[in-house]
Amino acid sequence: MEESKIKIEPELKEIVLQRILSSKLPSNIRLSVGNSSDEPMGILEMAEHVKKEDEIGQKIIRMELNYLKILKEGIVEKIQSG
Repeated sequence: MEESKIKIEPELKEIVLQRILSSKLPSNIRLSVGNSSDEPMGILEMAEHVKKEDEIGQKIIRMELNYLKILKEGIVEKIQSG
């Protein structure tokens, strides 16, 4: 099922990019995003997809914005505290 392209404000896109680029993940860590990517990608590759706002970039943006939303609502803290 293909998700529709979302309209992303430049400020939100920059927040997502900065969160990715300032990640504390080691440079040898590779991640997969759904079944859209052929091979796992590194942090810089993820940032490139976000910059292009292609299908993978859109998924990354959605995940980050959803995470920030639940973080704001305190859901993450509730889950972690049991």
